[in-house]
Amino acid sequence: MILQVEHTISFQYSDFIRESWMELRIEPKQTEQQQVHSFVLAVGPPTKVFEHRDWLGNMVHHFGIPNFHERIEISARSIVESTNPYTAPSEIAAGPPVEPKTGRDRDFLALGGPIADEPIVYEFAATAKLPQAPSVTEIVIATANLLQSELSYKPTVTTYHSAITDALRLRAGVCQDFAQIMIAVLRIHGVAARYVSGYLHVERNQGQSSESHAWVEYLDPQGAWQAFDPTNHCVPDAKYVVVAHGRNYDDVPPNKGVYRGNAQESLTAIVHTTPTARPDVAGLREQIESIDLPVYSKLPIKTSSSVDVMVPVEAQQQQQQ
Repeated sequence: MILQVEHTISFQYSDFIRESWMELRIEPKQTEQQQVHSFVLAVGPPTKVFEHRDWLGNMVHHFGIPNFHERIEISARSIVESTNPYTAPSEIAAGPPVEPKTGRDRDFLALGGPIADEPIVYEFAATAKLPQAPSVTEIVIATANLLQSELSYKPTVTTYHSAITDALRLRAGVCQDFAQIMIAVLRIHGVAARYVSGYLHVERNQGQSSESHAWVEYLDPQGAWQAFDPTNHCVPDAKYVVVAHGRNYDDVPPNKGVYRGNAQESLTAIVHTTPTARPDVAGLREQIESIDLPVYSKLPIKTSSSVDVMVPVEAQQQQQQ
């Protein structure tokens, strides 16, 4: 399947701000399961956009806007082709959990951050119905069934910075919570697991949009990464687009940053996914463009934004489809 993914992010400020610094993780990742044919990123006000790969191999775009401004617009458009579906847990060769081969991947066995190292997490993991010396297949299936029976999908009951303890107490949450809770249970039972940030194409009526999505990848007995979506209780297929891998959500938010000023910030994020034809290009094509929004070297009017305060961008998008 070939999908065009359009992801727009708009920041509106109640007053003028300056020295905005932001990083983005919204470019789909080249993996064994997918090929990225093109990626176009537009940012406004116009500024120089830099890029690098983080320690987990995710593409990061980052930029700064030093002058005064009251809006930031970001638009990303990708064409991605899924080429190799994952293997279902029941079809994986039986075997016990294996130790990751690299030090980096050993981080996918530890609890920390929003995947909290708390008693309630271990208590929940202990309720998984497992045999003695379970295989990876048995652990993954039991964990998926546990989440399906004990958790309800409910938007707005958690936020992007919620720990899994919040969702466990509520027995409810969104895909971000489902993914991080499944990761916790797998890690407690010895299976290395990582968080996947991306998109899921859903057939919708005209005028409706998709959402960003989150699911899980785990290490099988042969040392290969396999995937499972605990929110939809299924193995990801060609409708899934991988953007980034992390230990948890905090490693891979679509956007994060800071700005200087006293203004209040509001965020609008929209994702559209559309089946499309393969583009007539060879290899990955990347392009950076500008969106024409005004900036000012001096504050246009005297406002409270002149207060010299750095404010974190409270606009990281919760993954919730």
